[in-house]
Amino acid sequence: MEETTTRTERTFGVTAELSSVQRRNLHNLANSEIYPDLLDVLEMVCIETETKLINTDPADENAVLANHKMAKAAWQIFTHMQDRIQLESQTFLASIAKPNPISQLTPEERRQENLLDPTRPLAEEDYAEI
Repeated sequence: MEETTTRTERTFGVTAELSSVQRRNLHNLANSEIYPDLLDVLEMVCIETETKLINTDPADENAVLANHKMAKAAWQIFTHMQDRIQLESQTFLASIAKPNPISQLTPEERRQENLLDPTRPLAEEDYAEI
């Protein structure tokens, strides 16, 4: 197994986009049994940062302010990371979604399909013609 290292410098370009493989990997991670464990570890880091704030001497206003900023930033990063992973997962799913063949039918074909299957709704523009 490859040993992991801590990334301490920027390696991802400012305007770079994730590849479809990276998005797929994030989708798989977000839907795996491992993801809640990862979130637990990241939440622990946030709680440790808050604990440092709680244990800061209240007389040291600069340290209290600095630790408050760190605790706030930790939670913001934690929630933003979750939102971003979900967004990238949805982007991946949208990229592989098959188009709905019904939406590609002409209005006449949709009416014929509706006659064969009356439970299928007509498109809104078809209602204007009725």
